[in-house]
Amino acid sequence: MGIHEKGLQPKYGISIHLGTGTVGGKVGDYVLLAPTYNTAEKGIELIVDITARVIEYFFAEHSA
Repeated sequence: MGIHEKGLQPKYGISIHLGTGTVGGKVGDYVLLAPTYNTAEKGIELIVDITARVIEYFFAEHSA
């Protein structure tokens, strides 16, 4: 299960868009977060917190 699929689980409830090849078109990974323009600071903090938890869980699960 990838980061995107992990984020879609009810425990997290977030859609994380992944991309690759951003350095010279060959290397580099990124995640894209796209909240609405009128999202309050608390909402942004929640989005960042959930995203960090998904990524941390994913890498902990795959580095074992």
